[in-house]
Amino acid sequence: MEAWFEKCLLEVDFPFRLFLNEGSFGVAHHWHDEIEIIYMVEGNVKVGVNDKIYDVSEGDILLISSRDIHCFMPESSHSNRVVIQFNLSIFDNLNSMMGERKEIRPLFDRSKRFSKYWDIHVKMEMEEQIKALIKEYNHKQEGYKLALKARLYDLLVLLLRKVPMETISHEEESRQKDTLDRLENVFQYVENSYASEITLEQAAQAAGFSPYHFSRFFKQNTGITFGQYLSNFRITKAEWFLLSENMSITDTAYKAGFNSIKTFNRVFKLKKGQTPSQFKKAISEDNLANIGK
Repeated sequence: MEAWFEKCLLEVDFPFRLFLNEGSFGVAHHWHDEIEIIYMVEGNVKVGVNDKIYDVSEGDILLISSRDIHCFMPESSHSNRVVIQFNLSIFDNLNSMMGERKEIRPLFDRSKRFSKYWDIHVKMEMEEQIKALIKEYNHKQEGYKLALKARLYDLLVLLLRKVPMETISHEEESRQKDTLDRLENVFQYVENSYASEITLEQAAQAAGFSPYHFSRFFKQNTGITFGQYLSNFRITKAEWFLLSENMSITDTAYKAGFNSIKTFNRVFKLKKGQTPSQFKKAISEDNLANIGK
């Protein structure tokens, strides 16, 4: 549930993980070095990637490349998604095998990331590879890491041969890198300072803009205002504190960066549909139910 720069805890010798994630909790804008593949098992979720929003429904596949800025909107209805994450170092021995001398990361950077834009047969092939990954990871039979790596190679071949690519100029690529660098500076500033007061001027300075130009820049590239991002970030932090630490509502509010309990309760209820106290009570009841099983 961490946001901002997310440091994925992957094994050094096999940087891969797979998990099921429910859609009831939102995830604030963040980025990480790992590739991420979302496979929607049931329900639907809105996913923001860079400056676009994708409505991902059951059976859809979404590719999120290394260092793409992305977020997950909270959903009131039930949903489940499989999340696959892996570092590109898992392909370290592959470069010498590719006679075309194509780099690997651009395959993920430039592929049309949403399966709704693919040929139906390509989507079905990708879905088969993802289901094979899920099966191997769940069963963990002898040699499962070799099998997982083989399926990732098959997935890479699908990207290389069949998934349509976006056309991007060198100028656009440079612009995207500059945008990402500026946003990374802002996200890192928020991560380091969220417990204190953060002004628009301070965030703008971190991005290298005036407040006016920063407001336009941030909204254009994330789809929300900086104020909304900061509130979402702090609420995500508060959720995490309530879930993982035995902390009072008051302590949670101040630790997450809210300067009054009244503001914290109002924003939390607006974004989560319940008060922090109701949220904490629901967690306690779930824990008691699980203990009783």
